[in-house]
Amino acid sequence: MKKLLVVEDNKETQLLIKVSLRNDFDVKIAASADNAFSLLSDNHFDLVLLDVNLNGHGDGKSILKNIREEMKNNDLRVLVTTAYDLSDDDKKYFDENANGFIQKPFDKKILLSSINHLLNNN
Repeated sequence: MKKLLVVEDNKETQLLIKVSLRNDFDVKIAASADNAFSLLSDNHFDLVLLDVNLNGHGDGKSILKNIREEMKNNDLRVLVTTAYDLSDDDKKYFDENANGFIQKPFDKKILLSSINHLLNNN
């Protein structure tokens, strides 16, 4: 079973994602940047579903930067998600460094389709 790390601070969204994906994936949840860094350094994941805004618990851009630059992991698939509009600089950064983007709110079918597409198209 493929392993997913979901970096999301909102508990309701965490639950929605976990319930939506639990039959297809081994899902771990990180509610903060520190928790995400810890899980990433101690585990292998096939994909990270990464929220851009973690409301005072770090941000998706710093996590993605850590994955790509410090961990030197360009193979890990990263699907970025947010409910907010991104600045042009952030859009450019995520376009260049993430593998995909999905706007919140999303439904289960779109989420599953996006994840499967990234996992099956290395």
